[in-house]
Amino acid sequence: MTTQTTTSPSSVAGPRKSDRLIPWYFVGGFAIMLIANISLITFSMTSWNGLVTKHAFEEGNNYNAAMSGAQRQAELGWRSKLSVEGLINQSATVTVLFRDRDSQPISGAKMEIVLRRSDRDDLDQTVRMAEIAPGEYRASAAFPVYGRWEIRTIAHALGDDYQTVETVVVKPCPPKPPAAIVEIR
Repeated sequence: MTTQTTTSPSSVAGPRKSDRLIPWYFVGGFAIMLIANISLITFSMTSWNGLVTKHAFEEGNNYNAAMSGAQRQAELGWRSKLSVEGLINQSATVTVLFRDRDSQPISGAKMEIVLRRSDRDDLDQTVRMAEIAPGEYRASAAFPVYGRWEIRTIAHALGDDYQTVETVVVKPCPPKPPAAIVEIR
């Protein structure tokens, strides 16, 4: 009795050419992962760090003083109204009307505003306000970029402190319509 064995041509020739590339698939996968990780690390190191304040520990320790100051401010009943007007060449006039509980102007306050962008701390600025009329304070401020700005009004008057935070959206002024063209014959 004779037995016949057949061998496939692939088993005689060895592994297929594509099988020899399998280790390089792993190397390529790890290279892609390494490039992605380096890109994410670089982006995280160069983008905004997310810090809201540079002195978080001290401000946390002074939390009770801040809360008592807020309670004192509520007892005083002082109010302010902020407006941003006349935006020309990324500079605008900021006006604050400062009133007491009876809507009487508060004069002689030392007032300043702090302009902040939540996405960029390199644009933060502090601007001193000048009193131009009783209870009306005004200053010119630069708004280098359009969009949402947080404006903190800080005042010291009559031996007490006052502060409030408002959010404003700074938009470019609409372009002037073109002059009418008149044809003279």
